Amino acid sequence: MKRKLSAIEHMIDGNIVYVATLEGSVPPERLRRALDQVQRKHPALRAVLRQEQDGLYYEEDCAPEVPLRFVPRTKADDLQRECHAELTTPFAFGQPQLRLVSLQAEQECDLLFASSHRICDGMSMLTIVREVLRLLHADEELVPYAHVTTRNIIGDYQPPHPRKRKLKAHMLNAALMLIPVSRRQPENKEYHLAWALDPALTHAVKERCKAEGTSIHAALFVALDRSLCSVLGRKKLPAWIESPMDVRRGRSTSLKPDMLFFGGGSLKIHTGEAIEQDFWTRARAIHQELRNKIDQELFDIPGRYHFNELLRPVPNGRIQTMVQLGDLLKVNGSWNRFALSNLGNIEVSDEGSPFRLKDLCLYVHSFNFRLLGLVAYTLHGKMRFYYAGDERCLTRAQADALCSAFTNLLQQQTAQVQQNELQGPLSAIAQWSQFSVTGEKTA
Repeated sequence: MKRKLSAIEHMIDGNIVYVATLEGSVPPERLRRALDQVQRKHPALRAVLRQEQDGLYYEEDCAPEVPLRFVPRTKADDLQRECHAELTTPFAFGQPQLRLVSLQAEQECDLLFASSHRICDGMSMLTIVREVLRLLHADEELVPYAHVTTRNIIGDYQPPHPRKRKLKAHMLNAALMLIPVSRRQPENKEYHLAWALDPALTHAVKERCKAEGTSIHAALFVALDRSLCSVLGRKKLPAWIESPMDVRRGRSTSLKPDMLFFGGGSLKIHTGEAIEQDFWTRARAIHQELRNKIDQELFDIPGRYHFNELLRPVPNGRIQTMVQLGDLLKVNGSWNRFALSNLGNIEVSDEGSPFRLKDLCLYVHSFNFRLLGLVAYTLHGKMRFYYAGDERCLTRAQADALCSAFTNLLQQQTAQVQQNELQGPLSAIAQWSQFSVTGEKTA
């Protein structure tokens, strides 16, 4: 059975890499067995990509086993080299949309999970990591899922004015056809910054949000907005902070929480508003605004998916022309938006396992549009942050300043909690690390 990729799926061309560092040595046969089980469960891992004259297709239930490489980790830059290779290597036609690399050191093992973003968002990749790690600890039978496509999300939706909808799609398709095809190759060279709050400050942030009656996500929105404003000034701000919405969390009857899915809705908040307002008053307002937007987005998703089905795929050459146009318009290299994603508290049940999870980090690379975003998650009691951006979006000096301002603002807003509960100032940043997708070492 074949399924043609939608216009959006054509555009979302990039790789996600999760690196899970485990204690001990993982036997190859055990890892292979766990990976095979996970592939049998998820239809997206059993499909391959095919190129045909009218575009890209998924051919279902015909993929060979997920590629698994074993590499000894003997030098300091082995991990960075393999991350760079997995990030920048497109997934070949006729192959699964997942790869795994095992780097074995003397007392620990790094597992590199690489997937195409077309089938996996960040939460989907986290599902794969969790399931593989769980199967390394104990054998269990995973129940295979049926294929779920955008048609399942659309359901029996019918637009109120179908002729107008088709005319609008036709006009947009015609306009996109007028865009000249660029022969210039993509120049996306992201660099990544990663840092963490120590456990005490992480606890203080959670407690202050609870006391103020707002979510951590809303507080991160405000902290990022005000940090961007302080570093870039209001005239150079991205117009939006955009946050993906996970439609699996009980919001769609056709999707279960542990299914792989790449899409969903997104929540947008204007930047630079109410900058002088009290931080927590603004956070409460953002919290309510996000809740309202979730309801509206759930209502809009079927119609948006239905409209996307009417659009023709845009060739990569035209996408590159759009990227170059964005450069000329000076829209921060990412079409005037900054992505903020919160994966929440990551819990991995590995008590008693010989392969305890020591660390988890992630990297992203886009082959089309440039990335500019921040991912937050909590692991082992530490709130972690991961920044990915291109020099065309923010310079490294600006990104460093943004990350420092963001962390300092969180520390300032929780200072009273720290003093009351922990009797003393705390160090906000546990560790800074940098990684460039070009493969070069950074300080």
